[in-house]
Amino acid sequence: MFLPFEAEEIAGIPLSVKLPDNKQLEINWTPPTSPSYKNNVDATIFLAQRNVGVGVIVRDRVENFIAGLSKKIQAPLGTIEAEVKAFKAGIIFAKETGIRDFVLEGDSLVIVQALKEWSHAPSSVSPLIYEMLVECHEFRNVVFSHVRRQGNKSAYLLAKQAFGLADFST
Repeated sequence: MFLPFEAEEIAGIPLSVKLPDNKQLEINWTPPTSPSYKNNVDATIFLAQRNVGVGVIVRDRVENFIAGLSKKIQAPLGTIEAEVKAFKAGIIFAKETGIRDFVLEGDSLVIVQALKEWSHAPSSVSPLIYEMLVECHEFRNVVFSHVRRQGNKSAYLLAKQAFGLADFST
């Protein structure tokens, strides 16, 4: 059964969905409850350059910006491969910034389900998924989370910023 709804948009990006009886379904970033930090990650493909941009943004439970990363990967990757590189960058960036407890969140449901070991990863990224799971044992607590694309805008903007970079920017 489908419910009638009316989406409110800004530049084509839905902010919320209007449901019957004036109930609202928010599509926003939500702060972590536990652990204390959330690393949102995303990737974008620069087709003309045959490169990938990766973005990582770290925020705490009161929504303070802690750190950010824009990184260019000099390789012509597909969508799934680019997304897994973003998740990998989120883990490495947590290590480099000294964060030991965090939520690793992105908008690739395939990658999140593979990291949660709910489904098998595509064969092209299986070794990286396994490697990330092993690396996560170096932290106190890592929770994997999926967010809709609209709730991951900050990480996406950092990924897009990598277009003009030679390597990375923090």
